[in-house]
Amino acid sequence: MPDGYIRPDGCIMKVTMLGCGTSVGVPALGHAGWGDCDPHDPRNRRQRCAVLVEINDKVILVDAGPDIRNQLLPLGLKRIDALLITHTHSDHVAGLDDLRAFYWPHRIDIPVYATKQHSIEILARFPYLFTKHADSPSYFVPPMKMSLIAANDILEIGGCKIEIFHQDHGNTSSLGFLFDGKFGYSTDVVGMGDDVFDRLAGIDLWIVEALRATPHSSHSHYEQTFSWIDRVKPKQAILTHLGLEADYETLSAICPDGTKPGIDGLAWNL
Repeated sequence: MPDGYIRPDGCIMKVTMLGCGTSVGVPALGHAGWGDCDPHDPRNRRQRCAVLVEINDKVILVDAGPDIRNQLLPLGLKRIDALLITHTHSDHVAGLDDLRAFYWPHRIDIPVYATKQHSIEILARFPYLFTKHADSPSYFVPPMKMSLIAANDILEIGGCKIEIFHQDHGNTSSLGFLFDGKFGYSTDVVGMGDDVFDRLAGIDLWIVEALRATPHSSHSHYEQTFSWIDRVKPKQAILTHLGLEADYETLSAICPDGTKPGIDGLAWNL
C-alpha cells in the first residue's frame, strides 16, 4: 500500500475529501468573509475542491488547486501515481507546481490526465513541468507527463477502472469520474446527460456539487442537485463546491435522507 496509508481489513478503496469549498474558499478574503456560514462551526471552513482515491497500491489525485500542499501534507504520502484534471479553472489546477516534489528522489514522472483542450491550457501555464527548455537549469528535469483523455473513455490505473464522463459547466465543460463502479465524482457541473445518470445509478458514494440555494449559470444549486440524487439513488451522497451561502447546519437541515454537506478531510472506505 502507499506510504502513509494503512488499508482497513477488507477495504479496497479509500476516498478522502481534501476540500469541498467554492473557488474562493470559505472564508473568503476581503469583505465576503464567511458569508452566511457560521464562523464558529469548524465544518464551514473549506479549502478548494479536490479528492484523493487510494486503491490497491495506487494513489490517484483529482485536481490540484491552490490549497493542495496543505491538503496533502497531513496525509504523509510519498508519491502520487496519477493526477486527473476535471477542468482548468484556477481553483482546480493552480497548485500543480507543488506536486513536483513527489518526483523526488526516485525521478518517476507524475502522469497527468486531461482533455486535449485542458492539456493545451495546462501546458501554456506550466510548460516547465512537462518540457525541458534551453534556458532551464542543467539539473532540472520535467517531473510530469501529459496523457490525453476524453469523455466516454475508460482509464485503468493499477487495476482500477475509471469511467470518464462529460459535464456541462456553463460556458465550458468539465469531466466527471466513476471509480470501479463504486465512487462517482461530479464537481463544477450544471448539467449532465441521461447516459451519465444511468451509469451512476445505485453507486456507493457520489460526491456532487451543490453551490448554493439559487440557480447559477455554471454550477448546480441545491434543488437541482437533490433531484439528481433522487434519480441516481446512491447509497450516500456528499455535497461539494459549497459556497459562502452554504452554512453546514442550515444546509444539513434540508438535505434528503442519505445526503450530507461535505467536510474537508472526510474519508470513506468502500
